[in-house]
Amino acid sequence: MKKLYKDVTAALLLLIATLLPLTAAAQGTVKGRAVSKTTNESLPFVNVKVTNAGNGEFAAGAITDEKGTFNITGLKNGKYNVTLSYVGYKNAVKTIEVSAQKPHHNLQAIYLADDSHTLQEVKVTGRRSEMKLEVDRKTFSVDQVIANSGGTASDVLNNIPSVEIDNDGTVSLKGNSSVEVWINGKASGLTSDNRGEILQQMPAESIEKIEVIDNPSSKYSAEGTAGIINIVLKRDRKAGYYGSVQAGVRTTGGYNLSGNINYSSGLFDAYANISYRRGRSKGGAISQQEYFQNNQYQNYESESLNKRHNVFGRFGGTYHPTKFDDITLGFMGMIGGSDNNSDIPYHYGTIGATSDSRLTTRHSNSKDKMRMLNFEAGYKHQFGRDTHFIDFSFNGGNWRMDNDNYYQDSTVYFDTADPNEYVYQYRPMFMRNRRYEVRLDYENKIDDHWKVQAGYNGDFSHENTPQESWVDSTDYFGSHAVEDEQYFNRFIYDNQIHSLYAIATFNTGKFGVQAGLRGEYWKVNTESYNYQQEKNPELRTEPFKKDYFQLFPSLFLSYQITPTQQLQLNYTRRLRRPWGGQLNSFKNTRDATIVEYGNPQLTPEFTNSFSLNYLKTWDQHTLSLSAYYRPTTDVIQRIRYQSSTDGMMYSTNENVAKSVRTGLEIVVKNKFWKCLDLTSTVNLYYYHLNGFEYVIDGQTVTGDSDNSFTWSARVLASLILPYDISLQSTFNLRSREVVSQGYRKSNYNIELGLRKSFFDKKLSLSINCRDVLNSRRWKTITSSDTFSRYQENWRHGREVNFTLTWNFGNMKSKKPQREGSDESDSESFGGYEN
Repeated sequence: MKKLYKDVTAALLLLIATLLPLTAAAQGTVKGRAVSKTTNESLPFVNVKVTNAGNGEFAAGAITDEKGTFNITGLKNGKYNVTLSYVGYKNAVKTIEVSAQKPHHNLQAIYLADDSHTLQEVKVTGRRSEMKLEVDRKTFSVDQVIANSGGTASDVLNNIPSVEIDNDGTVSLKGNSSVEVWINGKASGLTSDNRGEILQQMPAESIEKIEVIDNPSSKYSAEGTAGIINIVLKRDRKAGYYGSVQAGVRTTGGYNLSGNINYSSGLFDAYANISYRRGRSKGGAISQQEYFQNNQYQNYESESLNKRHNVFGRFGGTYHPTKFDDITLGFMGMIGGSDNNSDIPYHYGTIGATSDSRLTTRHSNSKDKMRMLNFEAGYKHQFGRDTHFIDFSFNGGNWRMDNDNYYQDSTVYFDTADPNEYVYQYRPMFMRNRRYEVRLDYENKIDDHWKVQAGYNGDFSHENTPQESWVDSTDYFGSHAVEDEQYFNRFIYDNQIHSLYAIATFNTGKFGVQAGLRGEYWKVNTESYNYQQEKNPELRTEPFKKDYFQLFPSLFLSYQITPTQQLQLNYTRRLRRPWGGQLNSFKNTRDATIVEYGNPQLTPEFTNSFSLNYLKTWDQHTLSLSAYYRPTTDVIQRIRYQSSTDGMMYSTNENVAKSVRTGLEIVVKNKFWKCLDLTSTVNLYYYHLNGFEYVIDGQTVTGDSDNSFTWSARVLASLILPYDISLQSTFNLRSREVVSQGYRKSNYNIELGLRKSFFDKKLSLSINCRDVLNSRRWKTITSSDTFSRYQENWRHGREVNFTLTWNFGNMKSKKPQREGSDESDSESFGGYEN
């Protein structure tokens, strides 16, 4: 690894030394901001074309960003026409002359007037682009996706290309579950233990966009070998006040109510929103297991009913005491619970027999109460301009969930005269998590060529989770329940992470270089107490402690082939730390078919991530190709085995072997006839997992070397019709996928949506149908020399949502630009926005 660092550093220094002389040959630039003449608001995604004023030849082009700004470089000396064009507006043309005396031109605001002739021909509803490509991420605007109406954050993420959430709430990116999920650029209390619960209850209407950062630079946490998914919540900055209220119902029996309001002025910005949702869904599972050692089988098929309710709220604001200072405060909270009921008939018998030897029916009832509270505060100071600043932020919060689990088992024997058995179990678990994060970031764009960034990040988390058990082996209703000391466990987990980073960005002509280095030091402390150790501290063993220090370099190289073609090569080093539940050695017997436990000896897995990106744009079409190669060491995998002691199935995690994941992501955006948008994504990847062999509990657990070619595809079609009607359809398909000791079968789903606006878009009705063909299921097959298992799970079925939204407010023109900042200064890195 040291050799790799030296080689990367040497290559970087050589490249910078080569590029430095080119700065003297810097060419002309033109930048500006597109503004509606009628509303005085910035216009995003406007086409900008630069042509030679003499012969009309094309010289360069761009598209304005979400702020309406553009920045075009690489113009030779000469006279040019800069033309801005946008559907429903007349073209705006500006003439500039690039010379040695004046190579740079700032056109400031360029006003586009309404084209009344065009508007009278066809009345359509314009929407901003749903996907945007940037230097290190893809951004998906989700507030206009009809399929998200009335849904949750989990539903939103399931509609993002290459992102999947399985039946257990596990998030994966390009088939890899080692991914970080943030809210507004921070962990915000989300951990691997709780984010499934939070995402299933966070309302979709509070989300503005999703950022997928699949190869983050050294500025960001190194956690997550697949990358980072950032959920950006809505926060409107238009002057005046603006808000909406929303109500929705679902055919499965749920409903939701929400309201939000935003206020903005030159001195103060504020936002607040609150929502209540009640959900009801049916799920189920099928399991078929065979144990070869004793020639026995265990099968079941079950259905479950889950009811959820929660209140989600956010409020906060930013105070601008001077033109160079911002002070921000914000709160986010959630309170709610769920009630889950299921009946599972476990069939036992001899393999090949025509009838069961016994039947155990388990009635399960789980009642959860949860609470999340998160607080953030920040201070930002600009040193005379918005490209030179220091930004401090503190983020802290806690998560708690009281989980009451009730199990009632009745067993009937068919091949013996044994009497029926009845067992009652009550197993509560109390999750308590705290997390604090401190960030200090410095950024300085020195000139048009150089930018430096540096900062510190501290992350501190604490978990204290006790679980208990009361059992009655004589009564189905637990009239004589006594505490089961063997099941008691208290798990304590502490993790501290301290990080420093530095990044330098250099641009000249068509070339761009960004190099960074991040150092992370972290300490892990785990404690797991049984009943006797809980009561008598003298019996406790020493906590399990580990500390690490690692360096994580990143390197981004870019080249602007032509004004409409960009090429980028990236390298980053990433890791995946085992989370709390994976480190807890306590054996959990909640599932009668398998005993699960953690492994405190787990170490992080490390990945070197390489990617090559190509972007080509036309007037109405965009093509993005992203090839990646990710070798990983000490891969954390879940393994299963049958114990030679009690014959039970066990499941735990091990650092099994090395793996390689390589693939190609293809994204195509097409616009036809000014009313039809298609976004198509195909993700192809090859996965190789080395073979492994372990001895556990006297059993040799093996896994053969396995190779898998997997692919997924997604097509989102949006059709804008007259009379303010929008139609959308989404098709998702995922092929067969290899997992440890087996594979997961392919699956697909289709979603449809319709939206109609009334009263000049103040009122809108959305109707969407999720999982139209009732096909979203996860089917997994695993096996070894001692067992085979087929597992099928599903969480939701077909569901139709009806959502009504009312918008209100006195939105004014965009508030005046603050002195010391330049909104038209769109910073770029080799053609990609940075």
